[in-house]
Amino acid sequence: MSFDPVHSSLFLAVLAVAGIHASLPTHWLSFVLVARAQGWTRRHMLKLVLVSGLGHVTTTALVGLLAAALGKDLQRHVSHMDTPFPAVILLAFGLYYFVMGWRREGHRHCTHDHSSDPVRTDRLAAGALFLEMTLSPCETLIPIFFAAGSLAWHTLVLMALLMSVITVLAMATLAFLAYAGYEKLTFPWLEHNERVMLGAILMGLGGFGYFFH
Repeated sequence: MSFDPVHSSLFLAVLAVAGIHASLPTHWLSFVLVARAQGWTRRHMLKLVLVSGLGHVTTTALVGLLAAALGKDLQRHVSHMDTPFPAVILLAFGLYYFVMGWRREGHRHCTHDHSSDPVRTDRLAAGALFLEMTLSPCETLIPIFFAAGSLAWHTLVLMALLMSVITVLAMATLAFLAYAGYEKLTFPWLEHNERVMLGAILMGLGGFGYFFH
């Protein structure tokens, strides 16, 4: 399968954003803290990580593919333009995330220790973690799928599948390591500068697609 620079940029953007976003503690640390509070085994925790991760990527993929369908409709109206529309979208959203991240100094994720929180029933705790992930699709990936509307559907589905695999594997790997005793397995700089980094990546890939299309 061969891609031109614009389509290659879109493909790389999805994979890079999925990997970075999944490494944030919001995607795995809560599972470790709740597992310790509930007295779960690592195996039980990983099962919940995998199930919740699948819920998260399914929601993200469905919303992303819907955005791609809207992108297809829009790009039919701008197909006559010489400017590579997908690259412009990447540049625009990259700039938006970069500026917003710079102004807000990135995401402010939860940093307090949950280990002293009241212990809930296993079913309630597991359900809360599952819903937390499933009802919060990765917002940064949506505009990339929108920009990728010019790609064939089988390519879009492949992008969604690869995004899903990368996300779930990253979540499970980091949760596994943290449960094993790596309490300091957090990334403060990435937490505080996530949008700046993602914005820079999207602008770089969008610029590549724009100037070398």
